[in-house]
Amino acid sequence: MSKNEKDVNVTSQAQGAQTKNSAQAENKTEQKSVEKKSITDLQKELAERLQELNYKKKLADNREKFLHVDASLRELQKELKSEEKTGVFETSNSRIIFQGMKNGYRNEDLFSISNVTLIFKFIEFLRSEIKVKVEEIEAEIVF
Repeated sequence: MSKNEKDVNVTSQAQGAQTKNSAQAENKTEQKSVEKKSITDLQKELAERLQELNYKKKLADNREKFLHVDASLRELQKELKSEEKTGVFETSNSRIIFQGMKNGYRNEDLFSISNVTLIFKFIEFLRSEIKVKVEEIEAEIVF
């Protein structure tokens, strides 16, 4: 091999090494860019998931409130059932009170209901509505 051929060969190898190094550097830069995008995407996805979890926690908290009220209403219903059996028309233990602003300054009792049968039916209605709402919440939590 002549000296010119050796120089061309060395130059060709040097250029190949530079091209290889340049390609590796570009590859590393692209890889870092992909990693940064992935981290950004992951952070965005994490934020979305946290928001969804917070929403579902709120739903679960509301469900618990409904269940607590339902349990209280069930106990009251048991008490009213025993009073109803005795033939009591009005109960002194329970009352449904309707309030409103008469003078525009504060709430005042407009009227109240203490009839055992009406209160019992009102509780049945409330419990059925609570049951429907709890089922809706449960369905939303699952999905």
